[in-house]
Amino acid sequence: MPMQKDITSGMRQRDKDGRWTMFATICIGIAVPAVIFGRATIMTFLAAPILAAILRKDIKLFQFAHDILNQNRVLGIAAAVTIFFWLMSSINSIEMTKSLGTWARTLAIVALGVIITAYLTPSRRRLDLSLKSLILTSFSVLTLYAIFSVYIHPAPFEIFQFFKGPNSILLQTLKPYHSVAACILPIIVWAGFRLGSVYKVLSLLSIPLTFLLIYGKGIQTGLSALFGLSGAALIVSLIMALKCLPILYIRVFVIAIFVVIISGAIYLINGLPTPPVSLSQLPELPLPDWHRQVIWGFTVEVIKSTPFFGVGPNTINLLPGAKELIPGLNQEYIPSHPHNWLFEIAAETGLIGLTVFLFAFFLAIKALIGRAIENDNEALAATALFAAFWVSSLANFSIWSTWWLAVFAVLVSFPLAAMIAEHRRAKDQQNFRSP
Repeated sequence: MPMQKDITSGMRQRDKDGRWTMFATICIGIAVPAVIFGRATIMTFLAAPILAAILRKDIKLFQFAHDILNQNRVLGIAAAVTIFFWLMSSINSIEMTKSLGTWARTLAIVALGVIITAYLTPSRRRLDLSLKSLILTSFSVLTLYAIFSVYIHPAPFEIFQFFKGPNSILLQTLKPYHSVAACILPIIVWAGFRLGSVYKVLSLLSIPLTFLLIYGKGIQTGLSALFGLSGAALIVSLIMALKCLPILYIRVFVIAIFVVIISGAIYLINGLPTPPVSLSQLPELPLPDWHRQVIWGFTVEVIKSTPFFGVGPNTINLLPGAKELIPGLNQEYIPSHPHNWLFEIAAETGLIGLTVFLFAFFLAIKALIGRAIENDNEALAATALFAAFWVSSLANFSIWSTWWLAVFAVLVSFPLAAMIAEHRRAKDQQNFRSP
């Protein structure tokens, strides 16, 4: 059994990590929950693992990226085409320097996801340690919030709103963490079942604590986060149902979902107010709030005026009329961004940029759902994360926000690393059995 011994020896060798590597690994788990202390904090904690990944000899980043692309060449080509068209939109932007900077940062976040995944893949010990630090840090943040609520005040948001006003620094710092916590939850639940023991208990306890955080006694209820969690729960439920259905029924079901989504999109777009608007106009849509409807109505008009390449990434708020105040509302038409990633990408990269991105997006989702149906827990966790992130982003932060994309890139690296590692182990075993 010399080959089997070589494989086992290689795995042990890869798991021999020094103190610096362990520190870097722990930082990966801390990075996303640390956003509660400020959005820029995530990149501070990621500096160590990025450096470790670059310096370690067992991590060949270019070879890793090449191997991943070979496993799904169509997805890789679709991603490359998306990057290319977004570059073209940046070059043709109304503010080229800003758009090119946004494009470069977005590409850097993609590279970040690849680096973190490559760092975690070779060593199960490394991956498990990062997941342990993620669970412990996230649970600590949620617990501190709960203790404050029970023993000091039932709603921290309410007390800070009373003394500091609705725009207090702490209130505005905590608010983004709603959506971050919603994205963390599917990953730590999967991680808890993977690790077992006390980590499983902590991950399950995190479920009600996350809802407590998001609700905030109605003062700063994270509706986007709730929509994200609802999307995650819905996709998990659908996957569980699809496991019991024949292929024909699955295809019919998928087609029906697409019809519902497209019909809903048409209904939404047709019901949006067309600028200029005033408070005398009654909103036709029950959701979302009136201001968001105005923002989206303005964005739709931008899409109609520049349908092919858009106005350039991260520039819609620079257009004439974007900073004008809505009569009676005292709010800008575009306060900073469209608060919807579909509208934002369509307006700023054009319908071409949106189409190629959606093609790559659905290829990734299709691959994950296919594996999840085959009882792949890692794929199920990744799919739930996709739903939580992208559904909450339908009425949330700018999709070009570096910190927000970094949250997704880091969290998705955990299940992806586990999936790739499992694929490699299966391949090694197959090669061992082959003469």
